[in-house]
Amino acid sequence: MAFPRHLMAVSASLILSLCAVSASQAQDFPSGPITLVVPFEASGSAPNILARNLADRLQAEWGQPVVVENRPGAAGQVAAQYVAGSPADGHTLMMGSVATHVLGRAMRDMEIDTLTAFEPISQFGYTPMLITANADTGIESIEGLVARASEAPGTITYMSVGVGSAAHLAAELLQSVTGIEMIHVPYQGVAQATLDLVSGEVNIGFSNIINMVQFIEEGNVVPLAVTDSERSPILPETPAIAEVYPDATVELWWGLFAPAGTPEDVVDALSEQVNAMVQEPALVEEFAHGGATLKGTTPEGLGELVIADFEKWSRIIEEAGIE
Repeated sequence: MAFPRHLMAVSASLILSLCAVSASQAQDFPSGPITLVVPFEASGSAPNILARNLADRLQAEWGQPVVVENRPGAAGQVAAQYVAGSPADGHTLMMGSVATHVLGRAMRDMEIDTLTAFEPISQFGYTPMLITANADTGIESIEGLVARASEAPGTITYMSVGVGSAAHLAAELLQSVTGIEMIHVPYQGVAQATLDLVSGEVNIGFSNIINMVQFIEEGNVVPLAVTDSERSPILPETPAIAEVYPDATVELWWGLFAPAGTPEDVVDALSEQVNAMVQEPALVEEFAHGGATLKGTTPEGLGELVIADFEKWSRIIEEAGIE
């Protein structure tokens, strides 16, 4: 049956109207100040540096004030609730991370569902972890660690900064992939955990690369692997874990998010700005010296990363019985 001509005219008119609205949204954005919420304390950390660089870029590009607002608390949920409850117009954004958008949701009941309460915009980049051994253990490679732990299950100890922390989960992932069994020793802070690794109170560490360089140079700890798909330029002789155990990679990423329902053209405009920023040579070099890799994505790419990591870490948390 032929489609009635008058309905075709109405449909064409509707499509043109929708296109006009979308174009109007793109032209009108931003119509006022933008607030970029960071769920951590104000500091010189990577998320804060990235947020301030993005704020400067957006303000220069669009001529509207861009304010970075730190809202720490409840493992990122104070910030997440604030942003998720803000108008979905692109004027309130969140610097999210695997911790705020994946791990919290995988480990406990949340007041908001971070998987559905946000529109992903773009990844900013990520930092891997470094697996090290106290020098007195005699363990000199990741294969050596797995062999030692296989020979004597439950005798190798490893440190983390708490149950459910990135280090704890990275160790549980390695155990799941290799079938080994190690003993978790949680600490309340990174300083004491690092001191006990260096002194030999614990055998293995899962740490930030930069935090361990001094102790590697002094010969107190031995680097075993970087939890990445590629080697770090800071430790080029240390293998990437993907060279040996491809399923044991860990990337601690950051990304930009907006409230769910934010118009697609606004999301795309913001994504373009992030992707341009993370390719700036000076910024790329600055973060490389800190052990981080800058990397942008499409909104769809960040959304896929969130879901993939949620499935990955939910499985590890369930297998390990972490609560």
